[in-house]
Amino acid sequence: MATDPNSTDPNFWPDYLEQHRDPANRALHVAGTLSAAALLGVGLARRDWRALVAAPLVGYGAAWLGHFLVERNRPKTLDAPLASLAADIRMAGLALTGQLAREYRRYGIPDRPGLVIRRRPPSAPAPALERVSPENDRGY
Repeated sequence: MATDPNSTDPNFWPDYLEQHRDPANRALHVAGTLSAAALLGVGLARRDWRALVAAPLVGYGAAWLGHFLVERNRPKTLDAPLASLAADIRMAGLALTGQLAREYRRYGIPDRPGLVIRRRPPSAPAPALERVSPENDRGY
């Protein structure tokens, strides 16, 4: 089996977050991840091969819908499947515990499309979020 080239890349997680800025995309990912986990559990408990086959189809299907229809970007799974799976699970856990927005702030990534977080020195107050419009778009 080929090794995952981005599994040890320190930029993978911030890049992953950047690819999942739209809340609808994140919701599809979390729903897909949880559904896949449930199907995997049911498949193993009942020894049902149909649930085991459905698990990745449902999980990736929901996530890819989010990428292709909502976010309109290329899924990281295609480049780094293992790191992407780990990041999907991490994102679901952070979302379920209410800590995902903190991760976006930590890396200075707007957690919604159309918002800009201005970079600031560590001693400055927290950044303000603002809607990007043609009038206030400064090309960041």
